[in-house]
Amino acid sequence: MRDFLGITVHWIQKETERMQLKSKLLAFDRFKGLHTGERICEKFEAICDEYNIKDKLDYIISDNAANMRKAFTVCFPTEQGEEHDDDGDHLDDPELWHDLTLEDQETVGAAMAKTQRLQCFAHTLQLVVRDGLSETKVASPSLSKLSKLSSLLHTSTTFKDVFEAEFGEQKGIPAAVITRWNSTLRQVKAVLQCEHLKLCAVLEMAGHKELLFTTREWNLLKEMKIVTISAVVPSVLSLNHHLEKLKPQVRFLNGLVRSLQASLNKRFLGIFISVRMARAEDGITAPFSDPVYLKAAALDPAFSLLWVEHHVLGSCDIKTEVTQKALLLLLICFARSDPAKSEQPVTPGEEHKEACEDGGLFAAYCKRQKKDVGKSPALQLSHYLDIADGQNALLFWAMNMQTLPSLFHVATRVLAVPACSAPVERVFSYGGIILRPHRAQMTDRLLANLVFCKCNAE
Repeated sequence: MRDFLGITVHWIQKETERMQLKSKLLAFDRFKGLHTGERICEKFEAICDEYNIKDKLDYIISDNAANMRKAFTVCFPTEQGEEHDDDGDHLDDPELWHDLTLEDQETVGAAMAKTQRLQCFAHTLQLVVRDGLSETKVASPSLSKLSKLSSLLHTSTTFKDVFEAEFGEQKGIPAAVITRWNSTLRQVKAVLQCEHLKLCAVLEMAGHKELLFTTREWNLLKEMKIVTISAVVPSVLSLNHHLEKLKPQVRFLNGLVRSLQASLNKRFLGIFISVRMARAEDGITAPFSDPVYLKAAALDPAFSLLWVEHHVLGSCDIKTEVTQKALLLLLICFARSDPAKSEQPVTPGEEHKEACEDGGLFAAYCKRQKKDVGKSPALQLSHYLDIADGQNALLFWAMNMQTLPSLFHVATRVLAVPACSAPVERVFSYGGIILRPHRAQMTDRLLANLVFCKCNAE
């Protein structure tokens, strides 16, 4: 077995009248020796220096392994993100910068950080599911047998031969991997492709009666059968809301529901703190506390701020506070993205009149979406919230890049951040397809080059 380090890069590219989300493979290099955070950091920085992109990075997505967390803490310590900004006068309301509470100061500071590591959303969600299943006595026996069956197929050649003789050489049950967010689901799907009675007969013939699935366990497996970063906050809050509604409806599954909800609140604590559904603990950085999650959800017209009304479980005052916090974060981004633009007060309806004054006989009928809403970030933000109505994000911003220029600049940076590390995991799938047993003598460099070409082919 050979170890490799894969790194992908993601951005939004503007092409005439449309926008595209782009992904490319930067490196797929052999990684020898211990997989410590320091060594991963050293290799990552070398690759960034090769492409001269370290100063251009906004966020880094990785799985939740301890060495990955340590690697990017070394690469980008939190102190690095602290920058002083003198552009507060460019906001519509200069008083926003005066008399901020300690909590708001922390929010502003976090919003201005340069490069930060974000956890893989899909992996963390898988951990929530795993926590819930591990606490559910009904599902535990089925999943335990499934895991042992998978291990048996990978360790016993005798059993593998018997299994393949019955179900075919292409049949198998993948191993559960803690860093693969959907590995448990893949296991369940794979075993359900086998006929229940035939599988029981094979297990009994091979002397593994303890792994026989009862009818109840088999039926339970049958019943078990995301994306840019903008979907994270709406998804987490929607899941929590649905779990809350399930409590009085399915009393026999109350243990599972409570366990899932507790794990969801623990692993996505930063999101629940940001929407005032949990309290922060002193000196502890909560996972998913980066304000980019709120900004991304607000900047996606599919969600806008609708999730606040539907899925923030709290009073109207709390929902208003969350809405104001999201708007404040966006205004801060505007001030930083284009501080040179002056803020000119605009009288309501005035810019509409100017746009239609010399446009011909029927110019007054011009659509609202096409008018220039002025340069003020506050006016652009208000206009965006009025016209955002579930549209596709890339199509929406391609159509409104001229109408909402300040907002467009922020949206292209925020919405380019992937929600999970799945893109780089697909790189290793390509590597497995290329490096077949009959190609075992292939050199590391040749394998890396073939994977690089495959992943970056248009």
